[in-house]
Amino acid sequence: MENSKAIEALNDLSARTYDAEAGYKEAAENVKNPRLKSLCNEYAQQRYDFGHEIKDCVTKLGGTPQKGGTIEGKAHQIWMDVKTAFSSNDDATVLKEINRGEETTIKAYDEALENIEIGTPTYDKIVAQRNQVRSIFNRTQNLESIFENA
Repeated sequence: MENSKAIEALNDLSARTYDAEAGYKEAAENVKNPRLKSLCNEYAQQRYDFGHEIKDCVTKLGGTPQKGGTIEGKAHQIWMDVKTAFSSNDDATVLKEINRGEETTIKAYDEALENIEIGTPTYDKIVAQRNQVRSIFNRTQNLESIFENA
C-alpha cells in the first residue's frame, strides 16, 4: 500500500483528534455535572495524546505531520454544533452533540484504516484508538440516556 495515502489519511485523522480535543475542552467548561466535567477533561487529554501518537505514525511513514485543524474543516463544524448546544445549559443536549461528533470520528477512523496497510504497527495503533473511541461513544450514549431521564 502506498505511504502517501496513509500519510494523508493520518494527517486528516490527527487534525480531527485535535478538533475533538477542543470540543471536549469546551464541553468541560460548560457542563454542570462535576463527573461529566471530569470525563470531558479526560477525553480531551486522550484526544491530545491520540493526535501526538498519530503524528508519530506519520513521521515513521516518512511524512510530515500536519499542524492545526482538519483540511476541510468537517470536524470543526461538528464541534461547533457542540458549542451551539451549550446555549441550552443542558448536559443531556451537550452529550447528544458529543455523540454526534463521536459517530463522525469513528467513521473517520474507519476511512483512515482503509488507507493503512493491515498488520503494520500503524494499523494496530489506529485500530486501538478507534476501539477506545467506540468505547467512549458507548459510554456517552448511556450517559445521554441517564441525563435525558433525570
